[in-house]
This record gives sequence, C-alpha cells and structure tokens, in this order.
Amino acid sequence: MIEGPSSALPASPRRRHPVLVAVLSVLGGLVLAATLAGFVIHLPYVIISPGSATPLDNRIVVIHGADTDSRLHRGSFRFLTVTVSTHDPNLWRLLSAWLDSDQDIEDRTSVVGCLNDADNFTYNTELMQQSQNTARSVALTRLGYSVHADTPAVRVVEVCPGVPAYGMLHTGDTVRAVDGRAVENRSAVAALVRAHHPGDLIDVTFDHDGASRNARITAGRITVGGTKCVPAGHETSGTACLGVASLDLVSYQFPIDVSINTQRVSGPSAGLAFALAIIDDLTPGDLTGGKEVAVTGTIEPDGSVGAVGGVEQKAITARTNHVALMIVPTAEVADARRGAGNVPVVGVATLEDALGALRHAGGAEVPPPSSTVVRS
Repeated sequence: MIEGPSSALPASPRRRHPVLVAVLSVLGGLVLAATLAGFVIHLPYVIISPGSATPLDNRIVVIHGADTDSRLHRGSFRFLTVTVSTHDPNLWRLLSAWLDSDQDIEDRTSVVGCLNDADNFTYNTELMQQSQNTARSVALTRLGYSVHADTPAVRVVEVCPGVPAYGMLHTGDTVRAVDGRAVENRSAVAALVRAHHPGDLIDVTFDHDGASRNARITAGRITVGGTKCVPAGHETSGTACLGVASLDLVSYQFPIDVSINTQRVSGPSAGLAFALAIIDDLTPGDLTGGKEVAVTGTIEPDGSVGAVGGVEQKAITARTNHVALMIVPTAEVADARRGAGNVPVVGVATLEDALGALRHAGGAEVPPPSSTVVRS
C-alpha cells in the first residue's frame, strides 16, 4: 500500500518572517517615537555653559572729565559671563548637557523664579545698569570723589501666580506710595504693608509703562516659617504681605563721565570687575601688574562683594582664556577651583580685599581713602 502525503507537514520557515518583520517594525516605531519625543518634549530646566572673558579696556570703559592712563596698561581685567539657555531645553539637549562636564543643569525656578523669558531679560538688564552705577559710585568714592545718590526707585521684580498682588502689579512697575504715603525704598514698602493685618485693603500707587496707576489689594499673610505669601482667607492674624519681590534701583550724580558698554550682556555679576577697571584707569600704575586677571562678583554701595552663581563655568572660561589670576566672592572659591585648573583663585569679601589681592600679586598700590583728597 502506498501511503499518501501526511496531513502534518513541517511548518515552512517562511512563516517566521512576518513575526520577525512585526517585531522589527514595533522596535523601529518605538525608536522613532523616542527620537521624536526627545525633540518635542521640553522640560523646565536651565542649562548653564561657559561664556566669554571680555577685557575691560578703553573700548568698554570710557572716562571723560579726568586724566586716565588706560592705554599704558600691559594687562587687563576681564569680566566673565556664562551662557544661560533662554527656553526650556528638549530631552536631547538636556542629555547633551548632562554628558558635558563643562555644563550645569539647574531647575528653572531656582534660577529665574516665575519670570518668563522677556521679564527675566528686562530684570537682568536693569541689574546690569544698577551694577554699573554702583561700581561707578564705589570706585569714584574710593578715589576721593564726591558722589551724590538719588532717592531709590522701588522696582517690582516678580509677582508670581497665587500671591495677593498677582495680576495687579507686574515686573517693571515702580511703586511710588502705599496708602498715600510716598516710599523711598523697599524697606519702607514692607513696613507700611506690615502695619496692616491679613485681609486688610492696601492702596498701592505705582507707575506702569510710564503712567501712574492705583490698585487696592487685599493683604495676604506670611506662612509659618516666612517662606510664602498666601491669600488671607478668613485669617486676620499674622504678618500681612502682598507677595511682591522688589529691588531698589539707585541713580547717582557723578562728577565725571564714566561710560560702560557691555552691549547685550546682562546681570549684576560684573560689578566688582567694573569698579576695579575704573580705579585702574584713574590711578597711576597697573593694578593687574601686567597680567590678565579674571574677576566676578557683585558690588554693593558699601564696597562689599556678593555671590553670583555659575562660578564653575566662569572659571572654565577663565582657564581657557589663559588668565593669570581669578578673583571671586569668598563664598564661591570652592566652585571656582573646580573649573579653574591651574589658575590661582582668590576669594574676596570687599573691594579692599580685591585691591589687596592684586597688590599681593604684583599690582600697583592704591592709596587708602583717608589719604585721598576729596574731589568734585
């Protein structure tokens, strides 16, 4: 008997191909989706990268009305910048920054608060202008010039969603009076607000886009620990608040003309560098000792030096520009040394500390203020 073909034939290898194709298609789709997601998904972080080390020569700092010797300088002060991302980066950009040891990633709110990009630029532009004015005042006063300070303008910096003043006051507004009483600085504003109870109505007079306006705001209350200003609700006890972050902007009457042109660079971190460059131009000798000296730090009206942030990236910038010395705020020496390599780093708390550090490094000496004749 001849048997016919069996009904249980082996499976054809070709039947495996559709399964393999399906698996590869799914994997390819996932890879494509992940790739696209990396470009499309943006996260609220800020990427801080090394920036520039600009010499404060006679193209940046120009003085009229007094003799200068800036053209005789063999060295120069360099003010340091960082590059800060202005938009929420996508996933691929974040991954690139995370893999690059020269870059730092910070939570957006820790850097810019609730400010949008436009308001943050406006705020930092005003900080740069204030930094320049303060540097002029500190430097000229240190050299014996008489400088008159005008009454500060109380500028609104930030009004975040959820606080009592949100939607009524805005970044860039100037507060002129509280309850009809003129205010001379942000401390006066705070005192008048805290004279109220949570839930009280507070009248605020302010300038907005050049026009005078009034707002009646229901006072909130400061939470336990003093970290937030929240609506009062039914609470009438506690410390009253409006939830407005502000800044005192001071203008001065200068006896000589000192112009500083940093173009689109913003922020307050070059204040110490500006003050040193002005003093260098108006005194004999060379404060840098003929070296390239990188400087970062804010400057206050009393000559104290404040922290600036991004110092590790600024130190990387200083190192790659082959400076001989880096001067930073005392609190940020450790950050600077992480990026400075072999560049010596000196921490200072005041302008006098910085002048002393320069003298120690071979720079010219500046006579103490007490021995300088007052000039006008």
